[in-house]
Amino acid sequence: MNDDKPPWLEQELWRANTYQLLAKLLTKLPDHRLIAQLGDIPPASLKNQKDSVALAWCRLGEAARQHKETDLITEYDALFNENAGGLVPRASYYLESLPSFKYLGLLRVELAGLGIERNAEVLEDHAGFLCEIMCLLIEAEDPRQIGFFSRHLKSWLPLFFHDLRQMPVADFYRPVGLLGEAFIEVERILLRETY
Repeated sequence: MNDDKPPWLEQELWRANTYQLLAKLLTKLPDHRLIAQLGDIPPASLKNQKDSVALAWCRLGEAARQHKETDLITEYDALFNENAGGLVPRASYYLESLPSFKYLGLLRVELAGLGIERNAEVLEDHAGFLCEIMCLLIEAEDPRQIGFFSRHLKSWLPLFFHDLRQMPVADFYRPVGLLGEAFIEVERILLRETY
C-alpha cells in the first residue's frame, strides 16, 4: 500500500500549514520551540534562488538559527505595538474603501455564517486571525475559502507584509514579511487557477 499523499493533498496541507505558521507569528511572540522548529529549515541552495517562496522559507530558517526567544521580545513589541509607532496588522486599517466599523460588521456577519467565534486575544480583522481562518477553511476543504481570501486577504495582506519587511526594527520578522508576501502571491494565482 502506498502511503504517499496525492499531490493536491500535499498542496492543501502546505497551504494550511503556511497560514497556520503566519497566524502564530503574527498573533504572539514565537516561543523557543517554534524558533527551534524554524531553525531546522535547511539553508538556501542554488535550486531555491528562483523560487521566491522557497527562498523566503530558507531565509526564515536562517533568521531562526540566529535568534533566541529573548532577542525577539524587543523586536516583536517594536513591530506590533501600535501605540509606539508599530504596524497595525488589521484589515480595517489598510482597506480605505469602507469605514473600519462597517468592515468589522460585515466580517463578523461572515464569520458567524462560517460558524467561527471571535478570538478573545485579537480583533477579527487581525492579519493573524484571518490567516487562522484560512487554515481552518482549507483543512475543512470548504470552497468558501476562495471568497474569503478575495474579500479579506488578497487586497491588503501583501501591503502589510511589504510594510513588515520594510520596518527598520525588523530582523527576525523581515523574512516573515518576505514569506507572507511571496505566499499570498502564490495563493492569489493558485485560487484563481484551481478553483
